[in-house]
Amino acid sequence: MVKACIISKLNNIFVGKFKKIQMTKYPKEFTIHSYESNRFGNASLTSIFNFLIEIAWEHAQKLDWGFDALKSNNYFWVLSRIYIEIKKYPKWQEKITVQTWPTGIRSIYALREYEVKNEQDEIIIRSGSDWLILDMDTKRIIRPDLFANNFQQLAQPGICRYPEKIKPDVEKNNLNFSPVRFTDLDINQHFNSVKFVERALNSYGITFLNDHEVDKIEVNYLKEGLPEDSIAVSSAKISENEDMVSLIRESDGIDLCAMKITWRKK
Repeated sequence: MVKACIISKLNNIFVGKFKKIQMTKYPKEFTIHSYESNRFGNASLTSIFNFLIEIAWEHAQKLDWGFDALKSNNYFWVLSRIYIEIKKYPKWQEKITVQTWPTGIRSIYALREYEVKNEQDEIIIRSGSDWLILDMDTKRIIRPDLFANNFQQLAQPGICRYPEKIKPDVEKNNLNFSPVRFTDLDINQHFNSVKFVERALNSYGITFLNDHEVDKIEVNYLKEGLPEDSIAVSSAKISENEDMVSLIRESDGIDLCAMKITWRKK
């Protein structure tokens, strides 16, 4: 009975929505502004995350299964995992084209990929992401295979690997916790997904970040960060150029987010 009710609600969202097949690949041009750049005049990693998340929401809205459509049925999208490869960082004032498209479903995840091209039409960033649909009240996962045919109609081939499951493995001693701030919260009243990345990067300090930049980053969002939480960052070496990073909640010691970061020297 519950499953039938869910399917009925989803049908209300998706009936007639998938005539927009021509929009299955959605490009958008961005200009790198000063406030999206770091001290070296490159687009910051957090800005790149914001571009990808923003175009995902915008594309979903244009396909009529975005924030508004889901909210009207008491559901919402959550970014669960993302993997990004950065060949080259865009420069301040440079124009880039970000393109996104759905690549189908995998188990409980709706899959979406991205590519970023510079003005020379060179692919400089690739990314793959896994998204969940949750019930606003129960936080229950709504399986996308309940409307699998709709997603499969839109699915396009991928160019990047899927994000993988990360098992956090870091020390949880001598942690420095700091509270979630008002500006850390997103429209769903959760700790913003990009703020996890920002805190992780800032934990490395200016000296290290002056000499290194992120080559690849993979993020698993494991639990919701809430307004009353305090969060700490801990990291451990996987190899010479790769780190495991975990963001940990003070109240229960739970890992809210786990990352693998591969560095390269500038």
